[in-house]
Amino acid sequence: MRNPELCAVHLEESAAHPAAAPQHHLLANRSEREPPMTASHLLVPVPIPDRVAALIGSCIPPHILQAEFDADCAAREVRRFRGPLLCAEDRADREQALSDLARANKILAAHHPRLPVLPGSPW
Repeated sequence: MRNPELCAVHLEESAAHPAAAPQHHLLANRSEREPPMTASHLLVPVPIPDRVAALIGSCIPPHILQAEFDADCAAREVRRFRGPLLCAEDRADREQALSDLARANKILAAHHPRLPVLPGSPW
C-alpha cells in the first residue's frame, strides 16, 4: 500500500521538474489545448436484445419514438434518391423525404440536440 504523503511529494516533484516526469510517448507531442483523441470512427453498431430495447423505449416519450422512426425512414428515402440524373417524380419524392426528415428532426432536436438523423449517416 502506498503512503499518500509520499505520493503527494512525488507529484509535487514531478510538477516542479517536468523533464523528470515520465510521459507516454504517444501523448508527449500533443498540446493540452487539443481535444482528447477519440475512436468514434471505430464504433460499430452492436445489436441489443429485444428486452433491453423495450426497456429503453419505455423511457422515451411515444412522440419521440415516432419521430425517430419517421426520421430513419425519411433518411433511407433520401439516400435512395441520389444522383444527378433524377426524373421530375424522383426529385419531388426526394424533396418530400427531405421535408419529412426535417420535420422529424425538429421534434428530435427539441427533445435532445444530438438526436437528429442525418441523411448520410450510417445509423
